[in-house]
Amino acid sequence: MSAKKIVVVGAGFAGVYATKHLSKKLKKEDVEITLIDKHSYHTMMTELHEVAGNRVAPQAVQHDLRRLFHRRKNVKLVTDKVTGVDQTKKVVQTTHGEYPFDYLILGMGSEPNDFGTPGVKEHGLTLWSMEDAIKVKEHILKVVRTASVELDDAKRKALLTFVVCGGGFTGVELMGELVEWKKRLAKDYKLPEDEFTLILVEALPKILTSLTEKDADKVVQHLEKKKVKVQLNEKITNVEADHIMLNETEQMATYTLIWTAGVKANSDADHFGFQEARGNRLEANDEMLAKGFEDQEIYIVGDQVYYEENGKPTPQIVQAAEQTAHTAS
Repeated sequence: MSAKKIVVVGAGFAGVYATKHLSKKLKKEDVEITLIDKHSYHTMMTELHEVAGNRVAPQAVQHDLRRLFHRRKNVKLVTDKVTGVDQTKKVVQTTHGEYPFDYLILGMGSEPNDFGTPGVKEHGLTLWSMEDAIKVKEHILKVVRTASVELDDAKRKALLTFVVCGGGFTGVELMGELVEWKKRLAKDYKLPEDEFTLILVEALPKILTSLTEKDADKVVQHLEKKKVKVQLNEKITNVEADHIMLNETEQMATYTLIWTAGVKANSDADHFGFQEARGNRLEANDEMLAKGFEDQEIYIVGDQVYYEENGKPTPQIVQAAEQTAHTAS
């Protein structure tokens, strides 16, 4: 009898959790677990702001998958991009091959959602991958370096104005990094620290909506104490290379807009043929089985899954990612 084949797509928090859990539980069974990801490492997505803020090197938030699984004899690692899923033949298709499965766990994660805001893709920066974090860091160093030799006061002010859009944990944590980094930047480039302007823009009336209003207000007070301008009920409606528009009427000069305002499920799965819900997420039942493909033993986990509990979808956070992976496993 041939070994049962389990394929896990995505080495994010959900995919790594599912692979480790299944590998341990099934170590005495005749199974082959294949973990496929386009990178050979797992990224601690919750720590990307530290890379973007130049506090740690990229390697500090990367974990080599081969080191994570080198003792797991029933786990095979594949570095490749998944291009499709044939539900009928039960095959995962990648750029360089095909992988048949008896059970499939799909956890391809999420990507930034700009909600169609003009100019974000062309002129904004995002923070949802290691590449993003490095790009943010290099951009900040570049504009500060440029500002240090800029003689025009208005342009220097715009170069030293840093706007973060989105008052969730990613945006607030990134702003915290910028608060600390600006001291060092000012010293290194011989600029007055008070010439740096940090602005956090949130379209809702409060930041950190998962916190109580009292706790969220404490965070706002702390940021304002650190000279951060927190602008609530403000919507960025257009982004250009040297300015942004607020509420379609107010122009703000800046060369740095970092967009952390929302995420949607990975668009690479748009053509896979699964039932989609809000934000590109794929619908699943309470066992994380993909709706419409329950008999094929296809499971959706992490940021990619849409499952409602008590009228609310599972949140796109680490704890929920690991819980969905546990359920699927």
